Amino acid sequence: MTTIKVKDKEYIVKFGYNSFCDSDLLDRTAEALVMVQEMSNLKQDNENAQLTTSETLAKIRKLFNLTRELLFEGFKKKNPVATMEEVGDILDDYLDEDKENNGLIDIFGIIAQELLKEGFFGNLLMESSKMIVDLAKKKSAMKKL
Repeated sequence: MTTIKVKDKEYIVKFGYNSFCDSDLLDRTAEALVMVQEMSNLKQDNENAQLTTSETLAKIRKLFNLTRELLFEGFKKKNPVATMEEVGDILDDYLDEDKENNGLIDIFGIIAQELLKEGFFGNLLMESSKMIVDLAKKKSAMKKL
């Protein structure tokens, strides 16, 4: 269980096994971890083939949707929200507060850390998950400075 604070309100994010049994969320999360790592590698090595703008936007759109769906599931146990759109509004508020950093990557990193900590990935994708978590921690540390 973890907490996300937005506009002085704390949202508890807790996943259960039912969150992933009847959906492809865990599969899509694993794919997103790999995607973020690949995009990070492309940024670091400009000599490799770059993604086109439309490819990049498609990947970001998938990450937006996935993050919103994961939070919707993660909120169900402790602070349920009525709709996905309400989660989107919470993400908008988070982004408004987090202008200096990439709010989406921060939230996705928090979710990835929670899933990793709770053992949903086991050893699968451990390195990718740690990379996302480390990125989110660095951004949070920079935000506090």
